[in-house]
Amino acid sequence: HNDKPTAIASSDEQPTRSSSSGTPALATPTASASSPVLTTTTATTTTTASAATNIALHTTTLTPSKNTKKRKLKKKQKDPAIYALRHKIQMCAKHDDLPTALDHYERATSTSSGNTPIELEPQTYYTLLGLCDGTLCKHVEPADNGTARDANEPPSKRTKLHIGTPRHRSESSESNDETTTPPPKIAPISLEERCRHALHLKSQMDLHKIHMHETAYSSLLRTICKMPNCDMDQAEFILNEAENYLTKHHQKRKLRLYACLLHAYAARGNLTRLVVVWKRVLGQTLSLTEPEYAAVMRCATMVGNSDCMRVALSDLAEEVSVPSHDTIDAIREWFRSQYCDIWVQNSKNKGHVLPPVSELDRPLLGPVAGAPTSPSSSPFTISSACTLDPLTGILTSGCLKGHALSPCPLSPSSLHTLQQMNETIVLQGNVPQHADNPYQGGKKGKKKHLNEPMISRRETQWQHFNNWIQQANNNFTIVIDAANVGYYQCNFGTAPKHVDYHQIHWMAKHFVNLGHKVLLVLHQRHFHPNLMPSWAHAVVDQWCTDAERKSDSGIYLYRAHTGTNDDCYWLHAALSCGFGEGGADEVDATKRDSTRRCLVLTNDEMRDHHFQMLSQRQFLRWKERHQIHFKFGDWETVPPDTSGRVIRRRI
Repeated sequence: HNDKPTAIASSDEQPTRSSSSGTPALATPTASASSPVLTTTTATTTTTASAATNIALHTTTLTPSKNTKKRKLKKKQKDPAIYALRHKIQMCAKHDDLPTALDHYERATSTSSGNTPIELEPQTYYTLLGLCDGTLCKHVEPADNGTARDANEPPSKRTKLHIGTPRHRSESSESNDETTTPPPKIAPISLEERCRHALHLKSQMDLHKIHMHETAYSSLLRTICKMPNCDMDQAEFILNEAENYLTKHHQKRKLRLYACLLHAYAARGNLTRLVVVWKRVLGQTLSLTEPEYAAVMRCATMVGNSDCMRVALSDLAEEVSVPSHDTIDAIREWFRSQYCDIWVQNSKNKGHVLPPVSELDRPLLGPVAGAPTSPSSSPFTISSACTLDPLTGILTSGCLKGHALSPCPLSPSSLHTLQQMNETIVLQGNVPQHADNPYQGGKKGKKKHLNEPMISRRETQWQHFNNWIQQANNNFTIVIDAANVGYYQCNFGTAPKHVDYHQIHWMAKHFVNLGHKVLLVLHQRHFHPNLMPSWAHAVVDQWCTDAERKSDSGIYLYRAHTGTNDDCYWLHAALSCGFGEGGADEVDATKRDSTRRCLVLTNDEMRDHHFQMLSQRQFLRWKERHQIHFKFGDWETVPPDTSGRVIRRRI
């Protein structure tokens, strides 16, 4: 033992500083030919021993834990120049700087001066096509003079289409949109140059066998159709190519793929080709939006076709609740033109570019051409800012003051289409066009996977429900979502788990007293002995479950089967009873929709049904015209009954 602490040295004689605070220090020597020496230092003594005589060193081999996850394959390393080029072009897209982006592209693909061209990624081509189109910055629009708008123009100064309540932009709102940092100076580029560059990019993509998706095709078609004298045959060829590619790869088509051609034909007054594109849009289960309808109406005014104007105006009324100022101007242009004169229409004999209006399955407005009262007068009088009574639908101002608005019911075929789609959702889980979407909609989570036994059981249950409705002669006038009524304001902390059966009965009796035949649809679980309280049996016994027997209370009940969605049952009942006594098979159209109107009482907004159906416009129209919202008032005390009890009910 030594009086002073000694340093710890390894066998290769490289000294290491020991701890000076008195804390023991331990060093493990590295492997060497000589025997390792281990020295332990304390505050007072130092003990040294040979590894062979006093201390045996044990080495432990550490084995890595088993990793259950599959190791990801390393991606193939790309040339850093590809990433650098992608970043440069994306920065150009941020400021809509097409000239700089094209300069980067030409330098990267040039073979002059011994440069090796860079192989571009598909995304880089897509970004360049979007720059040629000028829509990567959403405020960029083509100018009226055939050239692209100045990119330095502030976004607030550019034309925007307002959807909703018409309003005018104020100067204060425009001044607030000014950005503090001015955008970079960008040289303007004409539409012809944009189109030429876009077609060159398309040829390079074909050369390198790079496929274009729907967004790239839409950008290319918009770039071509923006030119005043564009080659429409070339645009039609690219559209056909896009349709074939999207069909082959099972990709959905969007309206923007067709809208550019429709606007181009409308600007040229080519109504015949415009209608062909319009029919192609309808064939893809798509519908036009407000800008497209305004273009169609302007084209109809340009050539003087009343049939096209009437169909476009009728569809616009269904799609857009409050038109914009631009659309209102397009409507006024027709009724101020010479073609709204019926005598002008007959003399010009324009013919029908669309099927006769009587054959179209849609609600149509009145005639858009009339006879003038005098040779110098117009057949129509235009009144602005008309008001009406929302309860009666009677106009209170304007040239038609005192007249009531006419209802626009759904056609029998539209009701039948909604009924068939609802039945498909019940039996198959979704319509075939929505098979790829895993969600139900309406925040109800993912769809349930249906196997063959489940589908077979659903078919049996659904057939039983249809037979039950037919036994009741399809003559229910009120269908009540009983669960929605029973759970109304029953979601507080101490509320029972069962529905309020009294609320359901009070609501049903209210409509029975008004002379309606009421159907309650409630799921089977609400009648389980473990959930249904004993006092509710007296209430439920007043509801008749036999469709062929006359109910003493006037209230009928259908219990939705276990494993089914009761919402689809009351929706199907309301749709079926809307046809009349003959149901969906009624031949006489006058008895299918005009003799009876079945309403559904629920506060459910039916978002999941709207999400899953294809004919969403028809479903929204049906919902708007057939749904009754409800609420209960305060509690009141009624006189005692025969048993002497004092009960309360809601009014």
